[in-house]
Amino acid sequence: MDYKKEDNVKTAEVLMDYKKEDNVKTAEVLKEKLNLTRFPVAIKFFNEESEIPEGVEKIDETLRHCEMITKAADGAMFYATAAEQKCKGGSSAMGLEPLPPKIASGEFYYKLGRFDSVETAKSVIDNIPRKEEKSLGIIYAPLEKADFVPDVVIVITVPKFGMYIAQGIVYNHGGKVESSCAGIQSLCADAVSGPYVNNKVNTTLACNGSRGYAGIVDEEIIIGLPCDSLKPLLEAFENI
Repeated sequence: MDYKKEDNVKTAEVLMDYKKEDNVKTAEVLKEKLNLTRFPVAIKFFNEESEIPEGVEKIDETLRHCEMITKAADGAMFYATAAEQKCKGGSSAMGLEPLPPKIASGEFYYKLGRFDSVETAKSVIDNIPRKEEKSLGIIYAPLEKADFVPDVVIVITVPKFGMYIAQGIVYNHGGKVESSCAGIQSLCADAVSGPYVNNKVNTTLACNGSRGYAGIVDEEIIIGLPCDSLKPLLEAFENI
């Protein structure tokens, strides 16, 4: 399929009119087409508490971001600030707080035995997608319950249905779907910061933290969908 310059107008029109009222239909289509066993999760950054929808309360425990994702994927709705984020690497990647020096230097991951040197670890950390724009916190919700336009939607699925998403993405634009991951900071940097900053869908294979603490099972992969990808993806699913 050839993507022509004039298609930009149609695509822009599709993207600009995504509203929070579309969340229910989007969630229904994603669950049906991808045979999801978990809710798709809506992620929204906020800078003022006035941006938090009525009825959404602050989480009452300290958890890792990946644990918050799976908590929302199981039906919970809440918000969290940096104070509730247990994993500071993930929190800093998403612009909630400064990057800790030992993570920035590579020392943290080197001491975990993940790299052959501090320098190698640092080179990977330097390439982790980061949201440089600071935010006060993040709202987490099952997409169908979200009373806001999400910045990113997280889908936890299996490779077969990840294939369906890739087919849906290229349906409108052609080209290839490129994925970026390094087996660290998966549900934070790979699935949230990357799609948010680059405005591109990204697939990640999870990390030791998300598989060890957040219950991501061996068969599952994670896909981050920026808001602008949602309507074109649904249009593709309706036609494929």
